[in-house]
Amino acid sequence: MSLKTDVIDLSSPSPVRDTSPPAQSSAVIDLDTDVANASATEPANMQPPHYLASLDRAAMERERLLRVSQSLGGGRPKRQRQMSDDDDDVNLDDASVEDHDATEKSIDVHDSYAGVVADALTGMGSKRIREDKSIQLPYPRGVVKKTAVNGYPRKGDDITIEEVLQPAKLRTAVLSAFQWDYEWILDKIFLGRTQLVLVAPAKGHEGREALRSMLSPVPNVRLCTPSMDGLINCMHSKLQLLFYDTYLRVCVPSANLTNYDWGEGDGVIENIMYIHDFPLRENRHSVNAEIPRFAKELIYFVEAQDMLPDIVDRLKKQVLWENTEHVRFVHSIGGEHREESRIWRTGYPGLSKAVRELGGNGRSEAQIDYVISSLGSVTPVLVEAIYKAATGKQMSISTYPRSSESSFAPIKTRIRVYFPTHDTVATSKGGFTSAGTICFSRSYWNKPLFPKQIIRDGRSVRRGCLMHDKVMLVRYERPADASDGTQVAGVAYIGSANMSESAWGKLVNDSVTKRLKLNIRNWECGVLIRVPAVAVSQDQPMKSVEETFAGVVPTPMETTRTEYNNKLPWFFTEAEWRKYH
Repeated sequence: MSLKTDVIDLSSPSPVRDTSPPAQSSAVIDLDTDVANASATEPANMQPPHYLASLDRAAMERERLLRVSQSLGGGRPKRQRQMSDDDDDVNLDDASVEDHDATEKSIDVHDSYAGVVADALTGMGSKRIREDKSIQLPYPRGVVKKTAVNGYPRKGDDITIEEVLQPAKLRTAVLSAFQWDYEWILDKIFLGRTQLVLVAPAKGHEGREALRSMLSPVPNVRLCTPSMDGLINCMHSKLQLLFYDTYLRVCVPSANLTNYDWGEGDGVIENIMYIHDFPLRENRHSVNAEIPRFAKELIYFVEAQDMLPDIVDRLKKQVLWENTEHVRFVHSIGGEHREESRIWRTGYPGLSKAVRELGGNGRSEAQIDYVISSLGSVTPVLVEAIYKAATGKQMSISTYPRSSESSFAPIKTRIRVYFPTHDTVATSKGGFTSAGTICFSRSYWNKPLFPKQIIRDGRSVRRGCLMHDKVMLVRYERPADASDGTQVAGVAYIGSANMSESAWGKLVNDSVTKRLKLNIRNWECGVLIRVPAVAVSQDQPMKSVEETFAGVVPTPMETTRTEYNNKLPWFFTEAEWRKYH
């Protein structure tokens, strides 16, 4: 059912964007299918998500000529970015990797007996000597970063879009998102010398043609449009593959490609991401080395998306996939999955498999804190499925939760899902108008089986900033033993998946074949990180979220006094808040 990959390779003028940030409208929504289907509560004038903003080509040409004249004078014109007085941002347009490493403090995710606290500074990074050349990798073992947000001080655990892309060095970029501001992201890149592959949602032939027409002025662009056939409704993954001369950067963010998702403009929303840098071989046609599980799943995912063959070839042959024993790439591939080998590889069954590979054996219960920006029609069945997957329990049709009060009772005390209350949105920095991508419907909240007991107020530790993060933090009640001897305190998921069956899938019996199948409505991806345990006595109390994940994941949310206490969640589909626009 795959779609033919659309290719665009033009020499037309490159677009630039208006310097004023685009208004964040509730009509542009980042949501799961379950929320999208909540038509019963949507006002009549609610517009569907629209990914294809129009471009003023005459204005683009004028801007292009201006930029060419400026570049002849010695370089790319600088953009101004609002910062707080405490902001110590690094401009990587001009900085070398060495300058970046010496300036920006970061904490590497790593997997050792020393505990969860990674190296205080990456410092010199990782040098690899090959044929008298030295490669310096900023994040050789991976790092979790929050987006830098205007108006909030930089603390070393955040990063800007420029720092991620490093546009002065960027040779090829594969960019993915559900929601796009094309002018904004294209203005971050040197279009004349960077090859782009845009993985974007386009439903049917008309959608692909509209996307092709809109991007026709842009040079060096090719398109990958993953299948949206059948039950697939949402291309929600945000994977970035960034190729430089000597290394590949894999970035897996929760952020779409819009200015507000990356903390620009008024600074009203934050996101989170996993970044991992891998050295490249000098000769991409060299003999294939063994590909570790992290890379196998990443390649499996992009091949399922109909990624361009030359990109897949580079991933298989040119990248040295080092330092991945402590991480796994997890994904949800949209569609119906009937083959057993595919069922247990993606969605929440794939999450369960990845947890077991990292040491989770399903024998220990866990405490789970899950930050999301969209809630679907959640049921106890889904909650049990996510819980069992996150603890590494084996999945089969016999173990798939049917859910009963007796089976759900212990689980609902072990999982907390963070979603903002109406009051939290109302008192946020951007108010109601900044929450158009924070999605939930009153009709789901009012369903008799909706598990209200597990919902907590999603408040960022950056006061007044709304969270678009997708972070699942799993703490085992007893450390698990990995196959390599590591004691595991838990795992952390960073990615694009919210709390819904659309994102994680649903195991059902096929009415025709009478066999098991997995239905997934969204394309999603993320990274699972193993958190090693510090040696503790058996009677020592369980560590807090912040203590367990210190040095591995910067905990984005407040974890105390988060009970709803009769408050209501934020319902983005309701009309009364629109008067505040």
